[in-house]
Amino acid sequence: MRSLLLVLATTFLVAQSVCATPLMDDFSFLGESPEFVAFVDAVRSTGDAVKAEQLRQTMRKTESGDIADAVLQIRSATMLARLYTELIPKNLERARSLLTEAEVLLPLVKDQQFFSLILSAEIDSIWYLVNPKNLGKGINSNAALSRAYRQFPLQVSAILMKANSMLYAPAFAGRDLDGAQSLLLSLLEQSQQLNTWDKANLYSSLGYLSMKRKQWQTAQGYLLAAKVLYGFDPNLDTYLKTVEEHL
Repeated sequence: MRSLLLVLATTFLVAQSVCATPLMDDFSFLGESPEFVAFVDAVRSTGDAVKAEQLRQTMRKTESGDIADAVLQIRSATMLARLYTELIPKNLERARSLLTEAEVLLPLVKDQQFFSLILSAEIDSIWYLVNPKNLGKGINSNAALSRAYRQFPLQVSAILMKANSMLYAPAFAGRDLDGAQSLLLSLLEQSQQLNTWDKANLYSSLGYLSMKRKQWQTAQGYLLAAKVLYGFDPNLDTYLKTVEEHL
């Protein structure tokens, strides 16, 4: 805990050099839904697909085409689909079903450019996880993220997803650790504005970035911070194991 606090304090000082600009979060209304918060906890804290499926059913309230409801349904479908790619054994059939369901709902947000770009990027990124040979989905996801960030550079989701695309991309596909760090630190500076799941993603990404730079103690601090927020993340567990081997 002491090392974690030291890492976070040090990074906060570094982040002061990043220009602070008020952030926007058009997805913030999701945090006001107790059902959605409980759903995220089932997915991210325990990896309990059965409970997540049950909770998701309680959120299916309307077929009226309401934008907020469509966003909630699409985002919950993509989160649950990702979970099915992480479980052992994987359930790719159910993941495909959820992604198809999300794609059917996507036209409901076509007039909301920000939601349309971010949600389509999420859907395509998980299609790529389901089948890594489908490079077109990965390319489409990155293209949508780039457009979202260009058009909505103050939106939390656009910043975080763009940073992650720069961080996790192969070297030949535009990896940019410096660019990713700049975006992530800009979010860290205003992390009090982030919801819990975005904050967990932020810490995980900063931990991975520190790993890539062989800053092992810093990496451990961030990864443990992410783990405190949400316990279920196989990738996070793998990163922590790697870090511990270097300490």
